[in-house]
Amino acid sequence: MDWNKTKSMFIFVFLILDIFLLVQFSRQFEESKIERLKDPSLEEKLENNNIKYSGLPTETLRSQYVSAKVKKFTEKEIKELTEQDITIGPNKTTLKSKFKKPIKIKSGNDHVLMENILKERILFGDQYKYWKYDKDKKEIVFYQVYENKVFFKNKNGHVILHLNDKNEIESYEQTFLENAEKRREENVLPAITAIGNLLDKNLIMQDSDIKVDLGYYTLIQQTESQVLVPTWHLIVEHDKKKEDLYVNAIEGRVIPKDDKENESLE
Repeated sequence: MDWNKTKSMFIFVFLILDIFLLVQFSRQFEESKIERLKDPSLEEKLENNNIKYSGLPTETLRSQYVSAKVKKFTEKEIKELTEQDITIGPNKTTLKSKFKKPIKIKSGNDHVLMENILKERILFGDQYKYWKYDKDKKEIVFYQVYENKVFFKNKNGHVILHLNDKNEIESYEQTFLENAEKRREENVLPAITAIGNLLDKNLIMQDSDIKVDLGYYTLIQQTESQVLVPTWHLIVEHDKKKEDLYVNAIEGRVIPKDDKENESLE
């Protein structure tokens, strides 16, 4: 065998193969460039659909998973409350109370007034934040907060004020999560990514306005404890109607609208 000829043949074959692979790579690269040009960016999609957003954090955020226990109320604690007839539920995790003299209010939409009433009249009242006033149900809903972040739609961390026909606060029910502790810390997905995930699932309509805030949603719920995950809350307004949507801020998973696990007893 002529080794020099064989070696030259191998070199020639490999050269042809390299040229072929280079041509294929160049073709795929050009096709991907064209594809990227065809596929508009998320910002362009939002602009083309006249979807506006405000208040998005510009810096990279980090947040923690949080664990907490469902509180069991005690007779000793409720002795601190005056001018109320109070009962503790059979499992001791729900407190129900009726005011001996109903509290007059001008409007259920007065956030500051409502939160002040909680601070003055209810256990741990400074650890809840106003959520909404439901005129039809005659209810004012609050959710518990942890380091200024809301436990969204959490039936184990809420206060619901009940109004009578005179628009007076007549009674309330309360649940509470205690011993909240931070668990592992993670990078939080940008809020714009959460918006994009909702857009991909056709959950945001054209001509919508979006506002966002970061809080917690229950990831794992057991009888006596919970694990909560950082969650983007998006308030989407369209045609003068508002809708609350939620996206897991770590994994990007859109939380289904029909998720009843954390629904408050409204």
